[in-house]
Amino acid sequence: MKEPDVFPSQINQSKEKAIKKIIKIVREEGWDYEDFKYAYRRVREILNLRPLKRAKKLPRILSEDEFKRFYRQIENSDNVKHELILKLLFYTGVRVKELVNIKMSDVYLDENKIFIEHGKGGKDRYVLFNQDFKLALKSYMQNNRKNKYLFQTRLNNKYTPRRIQQIVKHYAKKAGVFATPHTFRHQAITWLSKNGFTDAELMLISGHSSKESLKIYQHLTLKDIEEKYQLAMKKVEF
Repeated sequence: MKEPDVFPSQINQSKEKAIKKIIKIVREEGWDYEDFKYAYRRVREILNLRPLKRAKKLPRILSEDEFKRFYRQIENSDNVKHELILKLLFYTGVRVKELVNIKMSDVYLDENKIFIEHGKGGKDRYVLFNQDFKLALKSYMQNNRKNKYLFQTRLNNKYTPRRIQQIVKHYAKKAGVFATPHTFRHQAITWLSKNGFTDAELMLISGHSSKESLKIYQHLTLKDIEEKYQLAMKKVEF
């Protein structure tokens, strides 16, 4: 015989009855917030209750045509700073919070690399940039020698993540595409992956621990893949 269907309203009624029992226990025991939090944690541990994992969405990247349209809009705008910001997002694959915290002293032009201090998880690392990009970056830095941060506003404050998001949105709208600063991190990783980078090599570029230890450890390993990186980035057409 088929079991009768249980409707959501019946389930909710059952839950409400159970909640009333819990409330009664809390009142009788005189628990405060910390007591209740402890009891809640212990119940979860004993019953091994865990939240359902959210399904991971595949990162959205731009098609080749969309990518070119986006950067064509930037080049047509004749805004050198915006062009540097948005190309650096792609070349380095950095997160927007990491980008706005780059100091002038973090840029090693001769070595085509940038030091990222306190990235996600408080980790430090070096990232590479395309050597063909060096001349434009060097010229910009020479014209902004007094800057503390690589990118500063007219009031000499560092850019905020929100401002970078607005800049990306502005050009994306003009190009008729959807993009956020994080799009270009995915774009860079996807591009390097297509050009033969292994997971270990991608991890080295996209995220990694103190400035001094990295200078010894990561400097050597970056050198091993620098030629491969430069060859891959030379193929990019904006």
